[in-house]
Amino acid sequence: MTAQPKELDARIIPPPSRHQEIFRTFDALAPGDAFILVNDHDPKPLLYQFQAERPGRFEWSVLEAGPERFRIEIRRRTAEGPRTVTDYLEADHRRLDAIAADVDRLSGEGALAEAGGRFAEFACGLDRHIVAEEQILFPAFERMTGMTMGGPTAVMRSEHVEIRGLMARIAGAIHVGDGAGAQGALQQLGQVLGMHNVKEEQILYPMTDQAAGGERERDDLVKRLQAL
Repeated sequence: MTAQPKELDARIIPPPSRHQEIFRTFDALAPGDAFILVNDHDPKPLLYQFQAERPGRFEWSVLEAGPERFRIEIRRRTAEGPRTVTDYLEADHRRLDAIAADVDRLSGEGALAEAGGRFAEFACGLDRHIVAEEQILFPAFERMTGMTMGGPTAVMRSEHVEIRGLMARIAGAIHVGDGAGAQGALQQLGQVLGMHNVKEEQILYPMTDQAAGGERERDDLVKRLQAL
């Protein structure tokens, strides 16, 4: 089971010292460790501050996106420095795979309330991942390469429709207490995502990095994906 990082509830920290405490908590992390920030509003201004003051040192993963509560996993990277699209999106694939494994295990154990909670985090992350690709990555790739109709982004968009359909099946099975149904749909999703991710990681992402040009251009694209 994936260990859940400790939470830092920003709602109970006085506003004047809130960001200072958040950065203090981050700076105390060992490489690879994380904490979960809990807030009552979208902390995107904090993300921009992290990008400016801790560039290339953190992962920012949205677990819950409001409207009443926002939960963000902030992880200290084991490596630092400018990012590539391949590095950034592959890391998110691995993160989502780990959450999906928890959902599968909990569903098999009949712990459907817990499975539902973890699946909500998985669905939030995967949906944001897909939207970031479709709204930011794919248009950038098409603009830089001239590959539109019939290119790799057209295939990825088509597969995203299938992925979203399977996500809806899993959510429905968990909602009605059908653990076996949730596991079956989750296994099918895992097969589809496995093939989909390989095509992205071996073809689309490296081609995007190459077309983007230099280190600064790649890192700027990653920051845009991160800030969706």
